[in-house]
Amino acid sequence: MIRFNVKHAFAFLCWAASATAQVTVTHSYNGFPVFIATDDADLISIAGIAVPEAIKMTKVTAKVQIQYPEVGDLNIYLYSPDGTRVKLLERNCGALANVDTTFDETAADKYTTFCPAEAGRGPFKANEPLTNFNSADSSIGIWRLAVENNGSDSRTGWIKDYTLSITGTSQATPSFRSATVLNTASVRPGAIAPGQRFSILGLALGPATGVTAPAGALPTTLSGVSVSINGTDVPLSYVSNYRVDAVAPFGIPTTGTVNVQVKNNAMTSAMVPVTAQPTFPGIYTFEQLGIGQVKAANQDGKANSKLAPARVGEVVAFYASGLGAVVPASPAGQVGPTSPLSVVSQPVAASIGGVPAVVAFAGLAPGLAGIYQVNVIVPAGVPAGTRELVISNGGNASQGQATIEVQ
Repeated sequence: MIRFNVKHAFAFLCWAASATAQVTVTHSYNGFPVFIATDDADLISIAGIAVPEAIKMTKVTAKVQIQYPEVGDLNIYLYSPDGTRVKLLERNCGALANVDTTFDETAADKYTTFCPAEAGRGPFKANEPLTNFNSADSSIGIWRLAVENNGSDSRTGWIKDYTLSITGTSQATPSFRSATVLNTASVRPGAIAPGQRFSILGLALGPATGVTAPAGALPTTLSGVSVSINGTDVPLSYVSNYRVDAVAPFGIPTTGTVNVQVKNNAMTSAMVPVTAQPTFPGIYTFEQLGIGQVKAANQDGKANSKLAPARVGEVVAFYASGLGAVVPASPAGQVGPTSPLSVVSQPVAASIGGVPAVVAFAGLAPGLAGIYQVNVIVPAGVPAGTRELVISNGGNASQGQATIEVQ
C-alpha cells in the first residue's frame, strides 16, 4: 500500500493549485502571407494556428494584420478548434485600407465605431463577442482566421499575420478530444486507420521535455506514458506534455469508433471516441500544418526542392501515414521488412498536378517503424513548377496543398 504522506500531500496540493490557476498563452501564425482572392474566385483564405495547450477559456484576444485596399469588401471570422465561429468584421468600414488591430471583448468600443486608419490602434470589440469561445471545452487544436472577399472582383490582398492570446484554467489531468487526434503526416483530424501513425494533442499527456523512442521497434511505454486503443496499449514514437505520437495496431476495427486513452504515470485521461476506417492517407511535409513541400526524394537521391526538381519519367519517393493493412502482415510499430516488402492491400492511386501518376510501390518503409513509403513516377503532361501531390486508397484521399517540384 502507498501511504499518503506529507510528500504526496504537497504534490497533490501543487497539482490542485495548478489545475485551478489562471494561465495565459500566446501563439502567432508563422506561415507565409495568405493571398486574399477576388470575389468571383469564390475562395476563403485561411491562416491556422496550432494551440498545444488545453485550457478552459475565460478570455480570448486576437491581433489581426490584413493588407487590403477596401476593408468593406471582407468577411473576417475566427474559428476555434471545436468549430465555434466569431465574426470579427463583416463588410464593415467601407473604403478603409487594411486591418491592423487587436480584438478584445474588454475594449470600450467596437472596431466599426472608429474604423481606424492608424496601424496598431486599439484594442476594439469585434462584431460578435469573443466570449462565445468560453463555452468550448478546451482551447487545444487548430484555430483558423478565415477571410472572404465578398465585395470586389478586382481587389486582392493578404493575411499578413495574426496572434492569439488565450487565458483560462489549465486542464491538468491528461486531456484531449477527438478533434485533436490527428494523422501525424497530414495533421488532419477525422479518423484512425490500421497501421496509421497518429498524434494526440492535449495537456499533461507526458513529460515536460519531449522524449523520442530509440531506433528500432517502438515500445508501448515511453517515459511513463502509454496510449491504448480499445484497451490495448499501442506503440509510441514520441511523448511530451502537449503531444504524443503513436501507431495504431493493424487489428483495430475499420468501422464505427475506437476508444483512445492516454495514461501518464498515475493519471489517466477519459476514453475519447475516434472514427475508425480502413484508410486515412496523409503525406509528410515540412510545414507544421501538413501543407507545402513534401519530404520527398528524387530518383537520384537528392531531396526534391525548387533547386532539385523531379523530371518526367523519374521516380519520386516520399513517406506517408494511414494507408491501412499490408501484405504480408507485419506487427504495428515494428521496423518495415526489406525481404519480402510489405505492400498495402488496398491499391494506391496518385496524381501530380492533377495528372494521374503510376504508383511503383506503396508499403511499409523498409528499415523504419510505423511509416509507409510511396514511390510514384512523374507523368508526362505535368507542367514544370510547384505541383500538388495527392494519393488515395480505400476511397480516401490525402490532404490538399502538399506539393513537389517538377522540371
